[in-house]
Amino acid sequence: MATFHLALMQLQISSIKSDNVTQACISLPECFNSPYGTKYFPEYAEKIPGESTQKLSKVAKECSIYLIGGSIPEEDAGKLYNTCAVFGPDGT
Repeated sequence: MATFHLALMQLQISSIKSDNVTQACISLPECFNSPYGTKYFPEYAEKIPGESTQKLSKVAKECSIYLIGGSIPEEDAGKLYNTCAVFGPDGT
């Protein structure tokens, strides 16, 4: 049987999206790029690919790791979602 390491962490989130994304490269909680709550989705939502997913893809590739991106508010065709992105060691 193969073994693997798994880490789960929670992160203090601020109202500054770029700071949240930078912190998320260390740990990836739910709604890591915005304050927690659906009321923040309209302001913080992004299309995928977007700022958050492009950064996570880059980190996964640079570190050659699988990366589960917690969740982020996603906007698609005018609708809002709580979306989790997963990246492989090649960044896809």
